[in-house]
Amino acid sequence: MRHKRTKRLAVCAVFLALFTVGLIPASAHEITSASVSGTCSSYTISVAGDNATFVGVNYSVNYIITLTPSSGSAFTISDSIQVSPDASGNFSASVTKPVGPLSGGYSVSGSATLVDGSGDTFNTIAISFANPTFTCPSQTPPGCPAQTSNSSNFNGTPISGGDYIWFNANFTASGVPSTGATLTLTNSTIHFTADQTYNLAVPNAQITFSPSATCTSTTFDTITNTWMTTVPVSGDDEIFLSGLAWLVPASFANAGGRVNSQVVWNGTLSSSASGISINWKWGAAVYTNFTTNYNALNVKAGHQHACGLNNGDHAGTPEGTDSTGQPWGKFVTGGARGGGGSNFTGSWSGTISVRPVCPAS
Repeated sequence: MRHKRTKRLAVCAVFLALFTVGLIPASAHEITSASVSGTCSSYTISVAGDNATFVGVNYSVNYIITLTPSSGSAFTISDSIQVSPDASGNFSASVTKPVGPLSGGYSVSGSATLVDGSGDTFNTIAISFANPTFTCPSQTPPGCPAQTSNSSNFNGTPISGGDYIWFNANFTASGVPSTGATLTLTNSTIHFTADQTYNLAVPNAQITFSPSATCTSTTFDTITNTWMTTVPVSGDDEIFLSGLAWLVPASFANAGGRVNSQVVWNGTLSSSASGISINWKWGAAVYTNFTTNYNALNVKAGHQHACGLNNGDHAGTPEGTDSTGQPWGKFVTGGARGGGGSNFTGSWSGTISVRPVCPAS
């Protein structure tokens, strides 16, 4: 009798285990695809997934792309894209980001991970690339290049996922010939650590000191991913260098909305003429509403001599309006290096001096 009862209990246990296993979904909260297509100056990442069914949870996909040149050291792009599941838990999203412009041959690989704002990490998959190897045309080498780096800190105010950080840099120059000159910023990145390590690609910049210019202006060339600025030879006490609008991912909450390292802005500054000295600095302000359509920002190109703008705003201030006619400045809030209010660029970092050196002929 005891043996029969024991056997029946064992059978029930097995049945219960099988029944329980049957209740477990085959997959939950997962990213199912991630693909990248691109050019030598930008890339588009598209992601999709399903079963993201937690109510009231913000999801995002963190991704890392590694580019390995045919000669030289590999470098990575670390960034995030927010996703919004539908009622069934399915999601898809796509975003285009600047990079480079690159030159030479590359192979590329990467991975994408689904995360949420409450600290949970779900699955990781390999990214599919339209062109896992590619070659970009050689760039015209700058006349007089100099590597530069400027490190500073954020102020500790928590930054919410869905807000934007407006990184912006400006400079002064001396020794510009009366006939004019051209300065460029290339291969520029911003590096910091929050919930993960981020390495953000910054748009290139070309600044033309023109004898015929009477005021300072800037536009964004979407084809070459370059800020194009024209300034009088006499210059200004702040000339816009470059800017990056970065959408803060939901996973920032895993670090309390804070950056826990120094923020490092790197790049190559080059001049078309010898003897030019450059002093540059950067700021960062947080906006609750912003855009990556840079021409819609109407960025103030100079502090004192910006074309069509007669105010005391610093170079790098977004003077435009959103689609409803509201000025971007209305949406500035505390965080990064700003305190909100009228601090539209954030407080400045320290100033770094650079003197590009022309190669011996």
